[in-house]
Formats: sequence, structure tokens, C-alpha cells
Amino acid sequence: MWIRLMQGYRNMENTVDEKILDALRDGNHEAFETVFISYYNKTKYFIYGYIKSETDAEELTEDLFVNLWINRTSIDTGKSFSSYLHTIARNAAINFLQHKYVRDAYISNYMSDEHSSTSEEDLIAKELGILIDDVVANMPGQRRQIYILSRKEGLSNTEIAEKLSTTKRNVESQLSLALKEIRKAITAFIFSLF
Repeated sequence: MWIRLMQGYRNMENTVDEKILDALRDGNHEAFETVFISYYNKTKYFIYGYIKSETDAEELTEDLFVNLWINRTSIDTGKSFSSYLHTIARNAAINFLQHKYVRDAYISNYMSDEHSSTSEEDLIAKELGILIDDVVANMPGQRRQIYILSRKEGLSNTEIAEKLSTTKRNVESQLSLALKEIRKAITAFIFSLF
């Protein structure tokens, strides 16, 4: 299934050309509509492959495109747009799963009348939180710092680059490596549950 999803993304490579992306960056609504129509379904199904919820996949995909419009000026038309979108979609799905475990654990523990019982979801959420903290703690210094500034403090890649006196490209690269490490650990953790 994952191979088909990845091939779907690779096949989208030539769907939207640089001219359309330039128009999108300039705020052209028709260009955005073209990008939306070209990528929406494939992005939604890719996210669904991770989270297994059609409703949540639709919501995440819609949010992704809203953010794409808001941050359209940061699109690098010289790079692969489908890879860019693929990375955003994958990160959105992983973040959703992380927050879902935490949210479910909170609801089952604090919103129920049985505060004394520890639910399985709470245990999983705690273990996942510890796992992520451990992975982040063992990252090289700059990568760890970039991840924390991005995910915990909510800084943009540009803001992080300025704060750390480095390039935006280095920030993107380190953040990508950090997320890859976390995803690998989460995947191993999830598979160990079954």
C-alpha cells in the first residue's frame, strides 16, 4: 500500500509546473485551485494511509491546503513541489497521531469518573511521550535545538535560521532528519503494540 502511495506522489511531479507555482506564490487564486484539484485527493489518501480515519484525513488535508495558501510565498519553485507537499502531509499525519494519543489519554483519565484507573491509552501516550523525549534528547545538539524551536516553541524555519545564525536550508534539513528519527521510533513502537 505504501509503495502505491509513494508512486502516486511521484506521478504527481509533472502535474503542476513551475509557472503555476509562480502564480500561486503571487497569490493567484486560479493557480491555487489548480494545485488544490491536482493534489487534494492524493494528499488525503496519503494521510489516510497513516491515520486510518477518513474524516480526520479530510480535515488535515483541508488544513494543509489552507496553510499552503497562507505560506505560499515560502514555496521554492526550484525544488520538487510534490516532495514538498509529501513532507508536509507526512508531518501532519505524524503530528496528528502524536496528539491523538495524548488527547485520548487525557480524555480517558481526566474526563471520566474513574480517575484512579490507568487506561491503556494513557499508558501508550506516556510511553510514546517518553520515547519521543528520548529520541529528541539523543539527537545531535543543533538538530535537537532546531526540533525544539520548531515543534515546542512554534518558530518558523526562517525564525530558527535567524536565531541560530544558520541557513534556512540547514534548518529544513535538520528538521527533516529529526522528524525521520521520530517517525522511525514511533513506527517501531506502534508495530510493537500489535
